[in-house]
Amino acid sequence: MPSHLTRVVFRSIIANEPLLYRGCRQRGLRPSVITHHGARALPQSQRRAFFGGLFKSQRKIKKMDIPAGLETMSELAHAQQTSARPPNAKDLAEAFKSFFVSKKGPFEDFHIGLAHNTFQHLVENPKESGEDWLTSNELLALVNELINYRRRPETGGKPHVQFGSALIDQIAKMEDREVTTGVTETTSKSVKMTKEEEYDLIIRPKLVELLSLYGATSKAREIATKYYNDYSNTPETKKRKVTRDVWNRVLVGAARENNSDEMAKTTEMFNKSSVPLTELTQSILVSFFSGRQQLNIAKFWYSRPVVAQSAQNDKVASVHRNTYTALLKACALGGDLTFGQEVVAGLTKGKVPDKKGWDAIFLWSAALGKGVDEIERMMNVMIRRTEEAQAPVYPDVDTINLLVEFAMSRQDPYSAERYIAMGEKRGILPNEQTYTMQMQYRLSVKDIDGARAAYYNLQGDFKGSEASVAAVNELIQVLCESKQHHYDDVMAIVDDLHERKARFAPETVAKLCILHLRRVEIHDAMDLLQVHAYQYSPAQRAVISKSLCAFILDGENSTADAWDAYQILRNTFPETSREDRIQLMNEFFARNRSDMACHVFFHMRNHTAESHQANRDVYIAAFTGFARCTDAESLELVNNQLKLEFRIEMNTKLRNALMLAHAACGNNKKALEFWREICESKEGPSYNSIAIAFRSCEGMPWGDQHAKSIWARLKEQDIEIDKKIFTAYLSAIARNFLHDEALALVETVEEEYGFTPDFYILSNWYNTTTNIEKQGKVEAWIKELYPDVWKEMEALGHWVTMDGFGYKQYNINRDLDP
Repeated sequence: MPSHLTRVVFRSIIANEPLLYRGCRQRGLRPSVITHHGARALPQSQRRAFFGGLFKSQRKIKKMDIPAGLETMSELAHAQQTSARPPNAKDLAEAFKSFFVSKKGPFEDFHIGLAHNTFQHLVENPKESGEDWLTSNELLALVNELINYRRRPETGGKPHVQFGSALIDQIAKMEDREVTTGVTETTSKSVKMTKEEEYDLIIRPKLVELLSLYGATSKAREIATKYYNDYSNTPETKKRKVTRDVWNRVLVGAARENNSDEMAKTTEMFNKSSVPLTELTQSILVSFFSGRQQLNIAKFWYSRPVVAQSAQNDKVASVHRNTYTALLKACALGGDLTFGQEVVAGLTKGKVPDKKGWDAIFLWSAALGKGVDEIERMMNVMIRRTEEAQAPVYPDVDTINLLVEFAMSRQDPYSAERYIAMGEKRGILPNEQTYTMQMQYRLSVKDIDGARAAYYNLQGDFKGSEASVAAVNELIQVLCESKQHHYDDVMAIVDDLHERKARFAPETVAKLCILHLRRVEIHDAMDLLQVHAYQYSPAQRAVISKSLCAFILDGENSTADAWDAYQILRNTFPETSREDRIQLMNEFFARNRSDMACHVFFHMRNHTAESHQANRDVYIAAFTGFARCTDAESLELVNNQLKLEFRIEMNTKLRNALMLAHAACGNNKKALEFWREICESKEGPSYNSIAIAFRSCEGMPWGDQHAKSIWARLKEQDIEIDKKIFTAYLSAIARNFLHDEALALVETVEEEYGFTPDFYILSNWYNTTTNIEKQGKVEAWIKELYPDVWKEMEALGHWVTMDGFGYKQYNINRDLDP
């Protein structure tokens, strides 16, 4: 019967995978994941019952959830970079359309950049008949998609502006093309007028809104100044409304950018154009200037009349509630109580305030320092007065939310909690916004249990707003880091978010992935990444990959867990940088697993991207690691690969690493050949080269003669001797059993070179004295003259060679750097 073990060994060798044994009797059974050419599940540790092994199927890893069309658009970008043949234009057009139809979550800069590149390619390569791949209506729908999403990416949104502008430019070209194909002059003229009106009333305003939304307000202002600069002389009602909307969007964009200079230029042009102010824009402007404590400007905009946002004509509208609250809050915090009282008096003079007026008065009172009990008494007064006026007004959840939000701005979670309790006492049930804020302020004071309770209350009102999803993501992250909460509690929240198809932040996915790895749930970690990792932009994916790297580099995690994490990392995040991979390779060397480090090296060497392939730094790190692990087999394997590298030029540091590795693995003769190459090279040796050369003389026959020859040349050429070189020469002499000469060097070192024998010199001398009798003399000499150094050596501990019958070796670090 053929050996199953032999078959596994040979398959692993052919597949270029490490040989891992997970059946140690002192280790709990755990799943093993060894990925060959893609992320897939492999058998669990073998604990198979007879019937279970026959009928139980293996768990399969979920398929990669890549947005439709993204892969095809990425292939185009890669083909352009490598001068390869791009995908078929028809396939690109289908991918382009399907991406915007099926994409879940926000359009990040990376996604829009790919879409823009694909769109340009489709414009430059139309159908064989000359027709465009996309109609003007489809392009206009894409513009609306960008505008209606109304979420500016954290990375800025510059690609959104470029892509949206390109779409609108193409729409204009297509409209002009349709006009020029008119049958007669009269029909062409009528069509032309219609197209101009459409561009003036629909397309150009969309461009302004797009620019204002994604951080290009200055360009939007220029367009508004050029085409919509004379509101008073615009006779058409529709054009007047468009002009008003355009300028109000520019103002909102300037406020969103939080740029005072841009806001000043925009407001100046807004006033020159005589455009009426809408109630929503007024609230944004007053809030903007109130937040900066520019009360004079805020008062100016508050005093301006406003019109209804959706009115075709200039119908006068009432002031927005946010305008009152922002202004009164700024007056209270800024100490301008006089104007604040005037605003309050205006709300109450000669009439009973409406609901938003009362809300503003409550906020004003809270800002003045009145407590929750006083606010509650004011509410009772409001109810009594409005009921007497037969126009009853009652506080509602918006009132409570306003007060809670203010308490949060003052970092007063205690008052926020009391406001919510006051509302519940009045029968005002919290809504999604209330519970979201409750989660936020409880997390701010590390009340994790309270935040979790707020989440469970939120579930019934959870409508998936951006703020609530962000709060739940933050809660999951905190729970993943907390060691006091049960794993099932975290997974219940995660499953709920999955069922609601809510967006997972990359930080949340990173924390969950690490949680699964710590629990040795490899399949769950891989499933999580398969679902989410491909939805993110490269910068967001880097958040997860960095977290995996940190897990691997954490020495508290077992080597098996670190290797599982590395397998996930290299398959899910092939874009992991070369620098990060070098760190991972060094980590496996530090764990004394040079076989795993060798696999990391070959994964770099065989990477498809040149920027990730092994370069000189990678080879240097690999040879240095083989030296510290004394892995002669892997050293020979990688050295043979170096001989095939035509792009890597040898230098002193690389030869140093080769010399160090061969010396550590016992091939001292080969090591000194590299020393000879270094001496003959144009660059010449470094100080590290000299120390490594002396190290190469330690373990070879007649090594003392080679060492003395190098030492004589140093003296001859008047090279400055530092402590590291002296210690390396001393070690070479001592290792070649020249005890008397080594003793003479130590005794005269302070007089000749100015070095006081210290721990570094004496410990290296002792460890390279490989004779039991001579070691006894060295020990007596150190104890007599440098007892403190001997105590330091004893504190490190030692081990004895030849299974306890040889000479002693203290646990000192004798590593050299190339």
